[in-house]
Amino acid sequence: MSEETPETTEIEFSIPDETAAWSLAERIAWHIMEKKGEDVLVLDLRGRSDVCDFFVVASGKTNTQVQAIARHVNTQLAEIGQKPKGIEGQDQGRWSLLDYFDVVVHVFVEEAREYFQIERLWADGMRLDVTPEWYQDEAVQARHPEVNFNMGVGPDANG
Repeated sequence: MSEETPETTEIEFSIPDETAAWSLAERIAWHIMEKKGEDVLVLDLRGRSDVCDFFVVASGKTNTQVQAIARHVNTQLAEIGQKPKGIEGQDQGRWSLLDYFDVVVHVFVEEAREYFQIERLWADGMRLDVTPEWYQDEAVQARHPEVNFNMGVGPDANG
């Protein structure tokens, strides 16, 4: 008797996609930009990490802004029933981490982000740099019909 070994097939991923994890990552990125977070990106870690599917990474200019961004994301997601598994670094403000199981959020002050270089650690994954213009696309708006993507972000913002 010979045993056949099943061939391993690599799963092809693309972002954006229709998964709940991508939808959550995309929404988190928006909430970060509502508080003027900068250099927002989503790293696709599926197939590369057992910890989560996506990292959302962003910068703030000050410790206070990093704290405000993290609080805002937490508050906005709590309103839709998303509670983090854990929150770290909120008191110090140099780096806040919010763990939503499939999506982990990292908000750094610029100097700490440069020091930790999280993007380089996961450079083999897909990366999507997210800007306010991303949210003007009809497909994005259709994924999040309950979100107003015109509040205070973008070239026409009053803030």
